[in-house]
Amino acid sequence: MIRRSTRPLIVIGICTRQRNALLRRLLESIWSQPVPPNYDVAVIIVDNNDSQPVTHDVIDLPSKFKLTLVRETKPGMVTARNRVVDAAVAAGADWFIGVDDDEYVVSDWLEQFIRGLETLDAPIIVAARNIVYPDTTSPFVERIQQLQEPAGAETQVLSTANFAMHKRVFDPGHGPGLRFDPALNEAGGVDFELMLRAKHQHGFLAVNWPHAVAVEHLDGSRAVLSLCLRRRMFDQVRRYQIAKLHREKGVRGTRWSNAKRIALLSNRYLVFGTAACLHGFAYLLIGRANSRQVIAGGLSKLAQAVAVFPYLLGKSVVNYGAKVNADRSAPP
Repeated sequence: MIRRSTRPLIVIGICTRQRNALLRRLLESIWSQPVPPNYDVAVIIVDNNDSQPVTHDVIDLPSKFKLTLVRETKPGMVTARNRVVDAAVAAGADWFIGVDDDEYVVSDWLEQFIRGLETLDAPIIVAARNIVYPDTTSPFVERIQQLQEPAGAETQVLSTANFAMHKRVFDPGHGPGLRFDPALNEAGGVDFELMLRAKHQHGFLAVNWPHAVAVEHLDGSRAVLSLCLRRRMFDQVRRYQIAKLHREKGVRGTRWSNAKRIALLSNRYLVFGTAACLHGFAYLLIGRANSRQVIAGGLSKLAQAVAVFPYLLGKSVVNYGAKVNADRSAPP
């Protein structure tokens, strides 16, 4: 694709599967953004549906930003995300901004992102995500919010829920052309893996930018204790699997260093989780208002502690793919 404009191009990439109503909400929030004077903006959607495709009414929007719909029938997070990055390269993108289809963005999101692109000398920027918990959330569910480090600090939140990366990261004509690892297509954790690999193999640091905000409303069915603990456990399993993957590919770590780290983390989660639960129960007895949240934090750490067992047993994590449907189909 030949571009005649001399202005930098920002491609906003969205991967979607069976979430048409939520996708429409996200697109409307993007279309509410002011048109930036010094950038071209395009939106590329990868429709990762083998059934129930994105329909015309979902993408029927004014001609404010160029909108391209790409169909990718092979399901999987890596398949979809690599397809949208490939499309951004083909479009000649200078910056790629990714946002999840179950979010929407605040009114100055794009303006704030552009300020971050121009202010920070960073190849990868992780912006803010505000999680809104429903009133029906269990009092024993830990209400996690994305940590807000100072702007420009190296982030510990390696997430593509609301992020940007420069072409020197993803465009093979300007750098290594990084892509998400197919080994994690159905497991998840692909963002954590890519950003960790970008750092240790290529020196690309991801930095924080808390001013560009996306909002996610957590569905009530996901705000229950059993599901939250299961997700926390398998998130930790994926991290162990990613460490093994990086060792095997020569990115980072050895068999001994990984085993030592797993043992230390498991013991730490066990000790701190048990202590937090005991403190929480003591607070509950004396009527402290935050007692249940303290217990919730302790239970989450215990869930991470026991993650070593499914990892050692080789239990695979399947969160995405043909057998997994979206768990949210409409805005709350």
